[in-house]
Amino acid sequence: MTSDHAPALPLSQPIRVEAIRLRGTEAVVEASAEQLAPVAAMLGLASLEALGARYTLSRNGERVKLEGRITARLHQTCVVTLDPFPVKLDVPVKLDFAPEDEAGAAARRGEQDDAEIDIEVLLNEEDPPEPILGGVIDLGAVTLEFLALALDPYPRKPGVSFEAPAGEAGAESPFAALAKLKRSD
Repeated sequence: MTSDHAPALPLSQPIRVEAIRLRGTEAVVEASAEQLAPVAAMLGLASLEALGARYTLSRNGERVKLEGRITARLHQTCVVTLDPFPVKLDVPVKLDFAPEDEAGAAARRGEQDDAEIDIEVLLNEEDPPEPILGGVIDLGAVTLEFLALALDPYPRKPGVSFEAPAGEAGAESPFAALAKLKRSD
């Protein structure tokens, strides 16, 4: 979600909460040809050929449940060879939204729990809901966030492996050199 001081996202598709039906509203996000290059630059991609998402949003009062999938065709740069290589992504998305004050209260409850000395891990505990800002959910921002999370931070071209450079023949390890210095004292 963007604030007044944050730069505008290259993909934005706001939907008003009151436009979401109780039994479900279908929404499609499709990046235009003009949006692909700025999204690729923002995410550090070699290129982005296609980006789309299909969501089902359902409303219960002021709370919203979003479920769907993001698909993308892109090129990432291999960290070993520095060559771009193709990547296809199909990312499931599931989020809950609540009005900003309710979402903030849930997050604060989580922070208060963290302040306690005893640590209890709840494996099935759900994340607090995302805030609904000004009665609007930006499906473009959701799409960009989940795409960014799905990207491999250290992409490697298929079949490429990293091999450490071989040391010089007969080279002494730095620890062996330190050990010799210590013995000579």
